Amino acid sequence: MEKQSPPEKRTLYLAALDHREMCIGVLCIAVSFLMPLLFNVRNFSVLRSIGKALRNSEKLDLMAAALQLVALNSLRGIPHYVGAFFVADALEFRWRGHKALPVNALLILVILLLTYQGIGAIHDVHYDFGLPAMLLSSFVLLFRKINYQYVSLVKKAGLIALVLTALQFLDVMPVMSRFPVGRGEMSMDIKMSSSVLGADTILNTMALVGMTLFLSFALVVLLLLRDENNLRELSVLKEQNQAILVQSQLNEMKNRTYQEMQYLVHDLKSPLTAAQTLVGVLKLECQEEQRERDVEYLDHIENAVERMSDMISEILYEDQMSPIPTEKLVGVVLAQSSVNDYAAYLHVDNQAPQALICANRFLFPRALVNLIQNSAQAMPQDRVPQIWLRVSSAEREHRLVFTVEDNGSGIDEAQLQSIWDRGTSGRQSSGLGLAFVRNVVEQMHGEIHIQSHPGQGTRICLEFSEEPAES
Repeated sequence: MEKQSPPEKRTLYLAALDHREMCIGVLCIAVSFLMPLLFNVRNFSVLRSIGKALRNSEKLDLMAAALQLVALNSLRGIPHYVGAFFVADALEFRWRGHKALPVNALLILVILLLTYQGIGAIHDVHYDFGLPAMLLSSFVLLFRKINYQYVSLVKKAGLIALVLTALQFLDVMPVMSRFPVGRGEMSMDIKMSSSVLGADTILNTMALVGMTLFLSFALVVLLLLRDENNLRELSVLKEQNQAILVQSQLNEMKNRTYQEMQYLVHDLKSPLTAAQTLVGVLKLECQEEQRERDVEYLDHIENAVERMSDMISEILYEDQMSPIPTEKLVGVVLAQSSVNDYAAYLHVDNQAPQALICANRFLFPRALVNLIQNSAQAMPQDRVPQIWLRVSSAEREHRLVFTVEDNGSGIDEAQLQSIWDRGTSGRQSSGLGLAFVRNVVEQMHGEIHIQSHPGQGTRICLEFSEEPAES
């Protein structure tokens, strides 16, 4: 369902459009133009039954002709009635913030009128625009008011067919002659024959029973669809509540982990602070004694302790990022990958080594290592592995792309949309690796693009904004 941005609330505007239902509705209306060729009074033998009834003065033959006409009109009418309903149901109009359901009902009348005129112009067949069309438009108001949004289109079409068939019995009821119904040529012939044979009472009774029967079926179906819709709605709400509950549990776990990490970092930094203090005291003594070589060693120790303190801080603060050259990030990736078997067939092509991106120096290399590990694990046994880590400028200005590409087994198209979800894995693993990659990229305000062909390999591109060089 595509939502439109609402204009002024005091005006009538289109609030939503269901493209699928609209296309099906238009297709049904198009099919209705073929129905007079497939179903007509000749192949339904309506005229033959009327003639037989008049010749033999047989009321049963007249009833058979009436039932044949009801079936004929129903079959010919279902496509354009269903199509008009779907087109109107696909549109949600609003007036002053509320649904404008009368507009949908009016739209059905307009569509039916135009369809009748089009069929008449093409096939020279007169469809009577009368009470059934108006009653069906009223049915739309009821159906839209109930809002059966979780009911399938097939079931909606079946319900409309039942209601339409019930309303077609009005066309053959002599008692309805004073109303705008049953004004078609065949309907008039049946009612005139009924008057000649004195069969008005039996024809009215038969039509009333038929209409009541189909309306009863329609009511039962409507109640069943209501129950189905309510169950589906409850199921959707249950899934949403479950997702909220899971998210709240994850947030609670994350907060607890964050607090524990704070205590851990404090415990880790305490000895580092003590070491920095001792190094500072030793440097002062060495400087007083002019021991330049020892001062140089102590400078290296002090810098190493400071870098370790910064790394611990970045582990704690995941959102802490700073401009880092791609060359340094790639170096960290290679260092972490060097102890693994796939290091022998990992190739690097960094075309922008001095370019800067704003990243967490601990988390982003870990994300790249995860992608490389996935590529290594996707290698078939009968293939020479090839894994590439490339860094290049994007087509858009001031953008950098990190690409991890392999010649592995690839990913099916059906799985491409779900591989980034937490818990999704093609192997016996937790399925958290790719979800971690996505979270890191989102924190860096980057974009992920993936291309994969089963049996040929996978290419994953991570695109980020390039930071301006420090002056």
